[in-house]
Amino acid sequence: MTTFFIFDDEQVVEEGYHDLAVLVVGGEVDYEVSPQLRRRIVHAIRAGRRRLVLDLSDVTFIDSTAIGVLAGAVAKLDEAGGGSLAVVCTHEKVLQILRITALDSVIALHRSREEALSALALAG
Repeated sequence: MTTFFIFDDEQVVEEGYHDLAVLVVGGEVDYEVSPQLRRRIVHAIRAGRRRLVLDLSDVTFIDSTAIGVLAGAVAKLDEAGGGSLAVVCTHEKVLQILRITALDSVIALHRSREEALSALALAG
C-alpha cells in the first residue's frame, strides 16, 4: 500500500492571493495516487486558481504517472487561459527524476515554498 497525503494550504488564500492554490503533497506519488493529485489540480484550476504551488517537500518517490500529472497541469493551465505552476522539491531523488524527464524545463522548481510564492508574485 502506498503512503500518501495531500492537502490545501488555505492560509495563502486567506492572505489575499485569490488566484493562488497551494497543494502540499507527501509520501509516494505513484499510479495509485496520481488520480487524486490530478483531481485536486483540476479542481483548483476550475475554481479560478491560475497560480499553483505544488509543495512536494515531503514526497519521497515519484513515478511516470505523477510526471504525467505535472505535465498535464501545465496543459490544463494553458487551456484555461494561462497560468503558472511552481513545484517545491527538496528530495534529491525526486529532483533527479524531474530533471531526467526534462520536466524542469517546463515547470519552475524551487527549494522552498517561500521561494515559489515569491517567484509567482513576481510573475503576476
